[in-house]
Amino acid sequence: MKEKEEQSKRQTEPVYSKTYTVEPAEGNGQQELPLTLLAKRILEVATLHAESWGVGYSTLIKNRQVWVLSRLTVEMYRYPLINEHYTLQTWIEGYNKHFSSRNFAILGEDGSPCGYARTIWVVIDLDSRTSVDISQFEYIAENISDKACPIEKQSRVRDVHDENAVIYPVTYNDIDLNRHVNSVKYIEHELDLFPFERYDKQRIRRFEISYANEARYGSTLQLLKEEEAPDHFTLEIRDDQTVYCKGRIIFENR
Repeated sequence: MKEKEEQSKRQTEPVYSKTYTVEPAEGNGQQELPLTLLAKRILEVATLHAESWGVGYSTLIKNRQVWVLSRLTVEMYRYPLINEHYTLQTWIEGYNKHFSSRNFAILGEDGSPCGYARTIWVVIDLDSRTSVDISQFEYIAENISDKACPIEKQSRVRDVHDENAVIYPVTYNDIDLNRHVNSVKYIEHELDLFPFERYDKQRIRRFEISYANEARYGSTLQLLKEEEAPDHFTLEIRDDQTVYCKGRIIFENR
């Protein structure tokens, strides 16, 4: 009986938390939590929260459906250091027929905020590759939280112009279980557009990415960046016909 009560409580919890440690093997060259690993943790915690409500991957895949990340915005005041414990909290801010907005707080070992993230999600039918009406998921309406997320929503990125675009052929290790380029891989390739020395002098204050289309194995991508203002860049990954994602990165001095 107690187990059933605890399970029921988990299934109706509007704010979900999970604590991690920055293991030495996970740290970047600046001995911090990398943005790419933070993005993976955001995906993982979102999945765990959905699973606790019975609408995660293990349930939706039975109907050939999956949650897909559409937009991600991260704004960090600092990044947890190697061996530091950090906690991700997540909650649903709102939804409509097509999109669900899920927010995150990234807390340091002392409980103070290291940063926040905003995400937008859709459910895709794997056979038709079209979006599914998520208003059928009653748990969303029942568990919307008014917890604050004090960062701006994602901004619109115009076309990016770069005469020195990096050409990248999609390889086996870029592909995820849905057989398209993994959402974190796009972030990885965009961060590689900047030299290592910049990351020694500066940290990423804000990062945005908006996914538009699915790149697949064998695609040849063009990786573009354009500096709009000092330390403020717009980003785009495309080929000759298709834009796969656009984004923005803002650096600040350490």
